[in-house]
Amino acid sequence: MPRWAIALLIALLMVTVGCAARARLPAAPSTGAPGSSTGSLSARTGSDLPRPSASSTPVTVPWSPRGVRSANKVIPAATPSAVPAEPRACTGAIRLVPGSARTTSSSGGYLLTTFVVRFGASKPCWANGGLFAVDMLAADGTALPIGSMPAGPYHPPLHIAAGQLVFGSIRWAPGPNSPRPVRLAFVLGDAPSVSPISISVADVDVPPLSGGHGPRDAWQSTAYGRLTSAADPASLASLTATVIAPATVRVSSKLVYAVRLTNDTDTAVPLPGCLQFAEQLSVVPLKIPTTVGTEGPLNCSRLPPAIPAHASVTMQMQLDTAGQVPGSGRLTWSLLDGGHAVVEADVPVTVRAH
Repeated sequence: MPRWAIALLIALLMVTVGCAARARLPAAPSTGAPGSSTGSLSARTGSDLPRPSASSTPVTVPWSPRGVRSANKVIPAATPSAVPAEPRACTGAIRLVPGSARTTSSSGGYLLTTFVVRFGASKPCWANGGLFAVDMLAADGTALPIGSMPAGPYHPPLHIAAGQLVFGSIRWAPGPNSPRPVRLAFVLGDAPSVSPISISVADVDVPPLSGGHGPRDAWQSTAYGRLTSAADPASLASLTATVIAPATVRVSSKLVYAVRLTNDTDTAVPLPGCLQFAEQLSVVPLKIPTTVGTEGPLNCSRLPPAIPAHASVTMQMQLDTAGQVPGSGRLTWSLLDGGHAVVEADVPVTVRAH
């Protein structure tokens, strides 16, 4: 066979094999708009929408008024355990939950660092519920001088069941001419073998002092903390809430704000069923507060089935202020469980007449 015929035959065979290989490739998916679905999801509304997976972050849940009703009653908290005549002190190792410390701004220009610890006690015990001293450490490890710690108010001992997580907060600020602290150190418990707990604040943005005319007017170095609550791992009570609201709202208009539910622990927290919430805006013009509020279900079809460890969910909220009076007020948001507030947060909101 001539060489040119052999070359032609080889070329024909290569074309045939290439076409067959391309025929076996899967069809390319359709290219819809980024983030959109090309299936039937766009035709679904309300409860037909699938719940996002727990791993999808960040999650923002839109506001839904479905099932929300007017309610101006006070939402009770769960009844605390009665303090025995001789409460059993908590002993054993106390360890900071890694990644649980979080710092935000606080009133008066101070900073607020929240944290989660585990007590090593194998039996129920009682921890000091009052204020405890905190050291602010400079970069060279020396403790910065601090002013006097507030005397009160009184807080009863905190009951801690075996295995529970314990939540606390530290209010702190370096004063005038004070070096910048890089760590907060404190001791919980009275046992001699208890090791100090250390929290890094090296990456915290500390606003400069403003001479009483700006965001930070602390006049002396201050650092003190308190244990605020205890909760079982993976329970709703182990979540923390942050209310993000405007400073003012016009009377009879809608107060549009957001609530961030955060899981600062190292265990995922399930969000079972359809969770209920309550919101209230109270103004005290004289001695008797004027309150407007609602309660009802969250937008459950858009909530994830759980909040993973060290993750959060932001929920958009609304409250109609019709019937409220102008004045300085406070917005309170509560997550309910069995009719009781298990998670609660509040912020100041001023109601304007115009």
